[in-house]
Amino acid sequence: MTFPSKGLKAINHRDTHYRWIYRNRAGKNELWVEMSASAAGQYLIADVPKVVNHEMVPLAIDYARGHGWDPLKSAPPFRCRYLKGSFVAIED
Repeated sequence: MTFPSKGLKAINHRDTHYRWIYRNRAGKNELWVEMSASAAGQYLIADVPKVVNHEMVPLAIDYARGHGWDPLKSAPPFRCRYLKGSFVAIED
């Protein structure tokens, strides 16, 4: 999976610049986030409902950073899900 390059939006959250996009892949809505300055760093993929809003982006970033997402290191995507008003880990 590669991070998309078209249609990205920018956000400055807690003095860090990120790029993000909502995507529909295989019938699931996903929020993809990456740090703008990281080269081949880990990115975040969050499963989101059909109705989304822009306030979910900083919530997803805060949740992921607090639970081990490091956009500066190379690793598989960090995954989580929006459920009942907050983000939760996806159980394997």
